Amino acid sequence: MGDQDFPIERNWYIGNACYAILYGAQLCMFTLSAYFISRGNGKDKSKYLYIAYSFTLLILETIAMAADLFYGQMMWIEHRDDPGGPVAYFAEHIADWYNTFGTAANVTEDFMSNALMLYRAYIFYSRPGSKWMLYFPGLLFLAATAMSIAATIQSGLPGGDFFHGTTTNFTIPWLVLTITFNIITTAMISIRLFQMSKSVRNLLSKERAGVYTSVIAILIESAAPFTILGIVTLGVYIKNLPEALFFTDVWGGLVSFTPQAIILRVAMGSAWNKHMVSEYTGAAQSGNTVVFAGSGNTHETRTAAGSATALDSLSRSKGSGKGSELELAKVGEGEF
Repeated sequence: MGDQDFPIERNWYIGNACYAILYGAQLCMFTLSAYFISRGNGKDKSKYLYIAYSFTLLILETIAMAADLFYGQMMWIEHRDDPGGPVAYFAEHIADWYNTFGTAANVTEDFMSNALMLYRAYIFYSRPGSKWMLYFPGLLFLAATAMSIAATIQSGLPGGDFFHGTTTNFTIPWLVLTITFNIITTAMISIRLFQMSKSVRNLLSKERAGVYTSVIAILIESAAPFTILGIVTLGVYIKNLPEALFFTDVWGGLVSFTPQAIILRVAMGSAWNKHMVSEYTGAAQSGNTVVFAGSGNTHETRTAAGSATALDSLSRSKGSGKGSELELAKVGEGEF
């Protein structure tokens, strides 16, 4: 075994270790999300959709990680003495069925993650006159999905290699499309959050406003860490560096980790939903104060998890300033 083989093995090993850490964190987030959502409004059937989405992501992540770990076992333990050593086994068996199965699981996770990001962007741009901004991300989403399917099929053919050869003619366009999609949706959501942050701080107490406009909140809502890592992953992948093994593993872990974090915020009542965006945007544009219909102005907005969202704080914070009142006859429940 030559010294040039060690970077490949080292990056694969460290990547799998990080993957396992992300999987453990995702398992915890799914458990918390299911707990908070199950405690919510019993009449709200949409909560089952959230749990099903999170559970599907967890199953797919389990399949992908199991495939990686089994591949490592075969490479380092069962066939460590094969001619050429572990790296030769890695290159020769990269198109084995379990690897293709794991790749298909990751690709499906990417599809589900992108679908959630597109829906989150729709929430922030659902007002009349803004929906046209979703057309281009929607086209990117469809193109990335089609290319990901082609890349998965090609990687499973005899001689297919996710990191070399003909397969890269499909994987590189797929990564470019899906990462570009994430760059655009992240930018759109971040811009909208920054635009609304001033009105939120004016209407809510500092502590409550931080739940929706803090740096952490913006990073999670916009999936910024996942997008930044995707850019780095694309760079090392195109250059065919050994570090591509590490970054693709971590990026693959974040594919499902990121939407799980958003679902957890929804379950805890800390995520933005369409109604909140509409009211805060309207208040910011008109200078109105948002209050509630009903006696005592104490009506609460709740998510599927039953946690009070920012709107219920308006009746107890700085929302009693000057300006005309915007009455809410009914507040939607259980929506992202």
